[in-house]
Amino acid sequence: MAEGIINKTMELSDLDSAGSRDIIVELGDLIKKLRNKGLRISSWYGRFDLMGEDTSFEVLNRGYSYEPLSLAVDDRNFPWFLLWEIVWVTMHSEFHSGQKVLDLGGSSSLFSYYLASKGLDVTTVDLQAALVENANLVAKEMGWNLANHVMNMSEMSFTSKFDNITSICVYEHIPMYKRVSINKRIASLLAEGGRFSITFDYKNPSRFTMINTPLDVYTQFIEPSGLSVRGNAVFVDTGECYLLHPFYHPQTSWKNRLREVGAGHFRPWELFKTKTANDYTFGALFQEKR
Repeated sequence: MAEGIINKTMELSDLDSAGSRDIIVELGDLIKKLRNKGLRISSWYGRFDLMGEDTSFEVLNRGYSYEPLSLAVDDRNFPWFLLWEIVWVTMHSEFHSGQKVLDLGGSSSLFSYYLASKGLDVTTVDLQAALVENANLVAKEMGWNLANHVMNMSEMSFTSKFDNITSICVYEHIPMYKRVSINKRIASLLAEGGRFSITFDYKNPSRFTMINTPLDVYTQFIEPSGLSVRGNAVFVDTGECYLLHPFYHPQTSWKNRLREVGAGHFRPWELFKTKTANDYTFGALFQEKR
């Protein structure tokens, strides 16, 4: 990918650089350090300790021909997709010790722990009380500046402003009208010169995700925030799809298919549909308050 193209969908080759590998090694060291202390980290699925069973939703979600990175310490819980998100946001956000960061939906996450371990003053908000409680325990044990709150992103209230606001694959789980509403308030939470750096599902076929084109990125994130885009102004779809929605995997159980239809993610007439190729990916977007 050409230099300066940072607002884009992920490519495995993004992790080939020396800088990327250095961050992956640091993440691995952090995972081992926390595990040695008996402290828990939320997985890429937002819960603790995935089982890694071959037919589980999260394993099928990894798509066809998934291969772990050789540097990965715990691929079962942190596949290379998540590592890409952390690496890409870290490399293009210029974090430094002492900055105040608000991480949306990241309590107990590897990303929020990584920022705190680097000396940043991190605040997270999350709806899952168990993740918030665990993160506060970890912060105390590690001596980090990491405060975690049970709070709805639509109802955030803080007395101070942040140098960075981040979010790692959370927005696609929020209804579109709410994500637009949240993004309209982001600028009010940022200090002057503050940055807003996020990742999200792109082309996820669920009826609720609806982030499928560069125009969707503009209308749902850039336009409502009123912030300036850093790097390339138009989001780039690289054309690579690495994940498969488990609904379309031939090994998905009928129980899980019916559950997805019942939740409204797919239409009843799609129950018998399967796909032979991966269908979506992750993307990243970087903005700032000028």
